[in-house]
Amino acid sequence: MLQKSRKITFILAIISAIIGVMLTVQLRSNLHPVHKESRSIAELRTTLQKELEKHKNLLADISKYNQLYYQYETSLSEDESISVMKEELARNRKMAGMVPVEGAGIVLEVVDAHLQDEPVLDENMTAPVVGDYTIDDEDLRWLVNILFANGAQAVSINDHRLISTTAIRNVGDVIQIDTRPIQPPYELKALGDPDVLLSALKLEGVEENFQLANKKVLAEKKDKLLISANNEKRVIQYMKPVKEKGDS
Repeated sequence: MLQKSRKITFILAIISAIIGVMLTVQLRSNLHPVHKESRSIAELRTTLQKELEKHKNLLADISKYNQLYYQYETSLSEDESISVMKEELARNRKMAGMVPVEGAGIVLEVVDAHLQDEPVLDENMTAPVVGDYTIDDEDLRWLVNILFANGAQAVSINDHRLISTTAIRNVGDVIQIDTRPIQPPYELKALGDPDVLLSALKLEGVEENFQLANKKVLAEKKDKLLISANNEKRVIQYMKPVKEKGDS
């Protein structure tokens, strides 16, 4: 009887120990909850809005190319087909930056913030510090990508029209657009809906990011903005004319 009582006591002790460990683990979990990555509702709405805008643009492109395909299919004569091709060629020349474009848009000026306020003095408070903050190629590429991603039809930097093959890079202490050096202040012109472009800059946090680098982006709407054609010399390396049958 005594042995049986000890056995029961031992089992109860083990059960009590297990329960105690479980309670301890649960208490620690409550005191130190696992922090999972979370995003605010505003951020999620912004991301959703951007994705919806991209979806809308893709649908518009699909509709445009379907219409063009239909025009080619339903052309009644060779003259009509040539007319459609000429219209498409003119549109592509415009998109490729080969002709000037004009319309509503915005002008952005990228400057050092302290130049708009007062000179920054050195440690001895005697002379202004020159060149302590600089604009680099990454800043300009970031701005350009935001503009194009939000519907800009054409963009130029210091009157250099940007196209799909344009390179923006630091060469020494100078920024080059393709092979042409540019000097501050940097002025960007973007053709497109001014309200959409300015809203995109705000949503992307352009002002806040440039403030951290002691820089400013001054923006101005324009009802009539002219962006010249890209006149960079194009070198064709790999394409060759197709020879017709019978040509040697």
